[in-house]
Amino acid sequence: MDTYAKLFTKAGLVYLLIGVILGVAIGFEPAWNVRLRFVHIHLNLLGFMVMMIAGVAYHVLPRFNARPIPWPEGVKYHFIFHNVGLIGMVLSHLAGGPLAGGAVKIAFVVFSMMAAVGLFIMVYNLLGVMLVSEPKDKPKSVTKDMKVSTVLEHFPQSMPVFLQSGFKALANPVARQSFAKVVTIEKACEKHGVDADEFIQKLNAALFGESSAKVEAETKEKAAVGTSIKKGELCQSDVMVGSLIKIYPETKPVFEKHYGEGCFSCPGQVVETVEQTANMHNIDPSIILKEINVVITQVLGEKK
Repeated sequence: MDTYAKLFTKAGLVYLLIGVILGVAIGFEPAWNVRLRFVHIHLNLLGFMVMMIAGVAYHVLPRFNARPIPWPEGVKYHFIFHNVGLIGMVLSHLAGGPLAGGAVKIAFVVFSMMAAVGLFIMVYNLLGVMLVSEPKDKPKSVTKDMKVSTVLEHFPQSMPVFLQSGFKALANPVARQSFAKVVTIEKACEKHGVDADEFIQKLNAALFGESSAKVEAETKEKAAVGTSIKKGELCQSDVMVGSLIKIYPETKPVFEKHYGEGCFSCPGQVVETVEQTANMHNIDPSIILKEINVVITQVLGEKK
């Protein structure tokens, strides 16, 4: 998980613990309910529920939609405004809140507005991920790097081919709305022990007939341009991670630094481009490229 996704989740659990303690305290002494009710509700609602939702959503939605968060820096500001606003609201309410008047009332209003700003930032970022429309142009052939859901969306008649080839999970609507949106055909074939090239030929033949072979070959040829890297070249955004690591193994720590060491256990990393992996991890591709090319420059400089 990204740093702030983890922080949101951890903070949510802390607020839950405090909320539970307050709830137990109110249960022992009902007279405290009047004074602590606001605090108890907001620590559980804005503290636990919203922060847990934010942490999970910031981690999951960009990956499921393969789209970066519109304002990544805003996640940090959301965390700051949300926590400062919530804690300030709770403390100023205990000091008298809106009924106290004067500086306490002003503080309560200011902290409330800070919490609201944090929530507005969250809504902006998450809606930005969800509302980005997918390309609507119907592909002329099916390739291995396509998402399973993309093929099913454009070619519903391909479902029998998937099911007959062993992709039984796609019969479940939940599977079609979850993993099918993030898994490529090649990766799905690896998982089910299906030869990807044979399946693609079978799928294209069923959808397009004999002419699909020519179209597929042309598509592959176009897709191959700019996807590999040679010794002595700097990295571009469309270079596949597998090709980059093979030619420049020294760049592997860059990916581990930003994505974690576990990212190389994912077969998709081999065929996904640097830009795709950066977007899926909610990181500006230019940041990754800059660090990769610094390493490549150092490697090339040492060999001269």
